[in-house]
Amino acid sequence: MGTSLQGRRVLVKVGGETLKDPADRLRLTRDCKAVVDAGALLCLVHGAGPQITAMGQALGVQSVFKGGRRVTDAAMLRAVALAMCGEVSVDLLSAALAAGLPAVNLPAAAGGLVVGKKRPPKLVVGEAEPVDYGLVADVAQTNPAVIEGLWRAGLVPVLSSLVADAGGQLLNLNADSLVTALVPALHIDDVVLVTGVSGVYGQLDDPSTHLPALNDSDIQGLIANGTVTGGMVAKLEEVAAILKKGARQVSIVGYKDEGAIVAALLGRSGTRTVIQRGAA
Repeated sequence: MGTSLQGRRVLVKVGGETLKDPADRLRLTRDCKAVVDAGALLCLVHGAGPQITAMGQALGVQSVFKGGRRVTDAAMLRAVALAMCGEVSVDLLSAALAAGLPAVNLPAAAGGLVVGKKRPPKLVVGEAEPVDYGLVADVAQTNPAVIEGLWRAGLVPVLSSLVADAGGQLLNLNADSLVTALVPALHIDDVVLVTGVSGVYGQLDDPSTHLPALNDSDIQGLIANGTVTGGMVAKLEEVAAILKKGARQVSIVGYKDEGAIVAALLGRSGTRTVIQRGAA
């Protein structure tokens, strides 16, 4: 165990479902400040799924999902922008400032950090015809100079996944896709996924089934043999994609666990799952 993360490039991703309570947002940003104080360069990426759904309802726009992904028409894109950039992002900024974290909140469109392209219609499981997701993005290119400049200034970027195409059309990008694009662009060493559970369990209600350490080569076997099910399958598939993009390790921590992020990165005791990239 050490006390320094000097020079380590760390990306923390947190879902919107874990950011509803001010106490949870403050806990997260205090933990992020501890990571920065230990010498790391940190980038925080957040989602806003439940908040987008609620904003859509407030605007009279019903959420539609196909294959687990949100269909985004012009009316829903307004809800996305208001919820992601106008609610969750500023709430996180407020918490960061309260925690003493020098945060700058911005959409991934800022400065051309991520340039998107409209996702073409695609076949998805459970749908007979190709699905047109509307104003939803795939990543076309990245410009890491935006984040590198903030880091050189001693600032911590807090990113939402609203992007734009080359013509300036705003597009909704999935936060998972933003993470996998940023890992190689920023040469990220460590990714921490802050979730509703403290790591990977064979059975969520049985602490004895907790898996504290895995390699990327373990993931497909755990899915195939049914050790992990439900939402954890998608989470481990996300982990596999992140490691494939070059991260050294991914830690899955629980959002209610005080100091879980810095503990995972420094190897201190705690409940989490750390998945490492094996030798190529």
